Amino acid sequence: MMKLTMLEFFGGIGAPRRALERLNLDFQVLDYVEIDKFAVKSYNAIYGENYEPQDIREWDKDLKADIIFHGSPCQDFSQAGRGAGGEKQSLTRSSLLWETVRIVETVMPKLIIWENVASVLGKNHKPVVDDYLETLENLGYHSQVLKLNAKDYGIPQNRKRVFIISKLGVPVTLDLSPLELDKTLQDFLESNVDEKFNLTSNLKQYINSQQAGNYVVSASRLVLNRPIASTISTRTGRNRADCSDYISEDFSVNENVAGVDLVPYTIRRLTPRECWRLQGFDDASFNRAEQVCSNSQLYKQAGNSIVVDVLCHLFKALEVNNSPNYLYRDTPSP
Repeated sequence: MMKLTMLEFFGGIGAPRRALERLNLDFQVLDYVEIDKFAVKSYNAIYGENYEPQDIREWDKDLKADIIFHGSPCQDFSQAGRGAGGEKQSLTRSSLLWETVRIVETVMPKLIIWENVASVLGKNHKPVVDDYLETLENLGYHSQVLKLNAKDYGIPQNRKRVFIISKLGVPVTLDLSPLELDKTLQDFLESNVDEKFNLTSNLKQYINSQQAGNYVVSASRLVLNRPIASTISTRTGRNRADCSDYISEDFSVNENVAGVDLVPYTIRRLTPRECWRLQGFDDASFNRAEQVCSNSQLYKQAGNSIVVDVLCHLFKALEVNNSPNYLYRDTPSP
């Protein structure tokens, strides 16, 4: 039986590869393209590879693949960025998505998946998406635009992302109904966490007064109210679980701990391991990456990654299996 083949562009720590592995599929990554040397180190450590950093602008290899997966840079689409966008020839980081299109014109894979932040569908950036869709349509691809949230597919993280699925010559009509979430943030937390992740008293006081950021609050007299993490960020200081997710047993139901130091408790950052867990990576993968990268890089890699559980459900909906021939079929009726 022929193996399914894939090109991973802007590959990060290999969430698409991890999803296909979790589904026990027989596949081969023909090439992995990532310019961040630390992400490449983690990828190599996790998957036993020996890749070097690659600039997609210089990629010109004679390879044919069934799938191209590209999670191109989001900074210029993100609400946290400056909104520079990703128009053709704009030379922004997000405009690198057009390098994938350049490669598609030669490789002509059966399936293309583009992942990016939800704001690509906002009025400022929608013209880029429309241009992308029109370009692929002219090449013979049919596309479907999906907005998926990690909390709807098994991970307690409020992380909305856009996935554009494009099939060569075949319509795409996927129906990814949300699943009931049976896990909470607490299921992903470590039991013993180094005190270096705790905030100082001054920062704790500021968070209480401002209700800013994402934190984990730890105390025997605090109980969980909204057990879903906010979006994992690339920045170390942003990886926290929201203070407003916690209330005190000693006060009325809706009274919040913000601004009131009711009892001795700590507020801490999520650890890098917890961030990786909330992206769907197991501890074995994290352990390998931890051997070659610092915490700051591990935080960044988690924030840049795609949630593996979401990809598993997406690949299942696409009926990805061990035969590349599946890619010629339309998706089944619900």
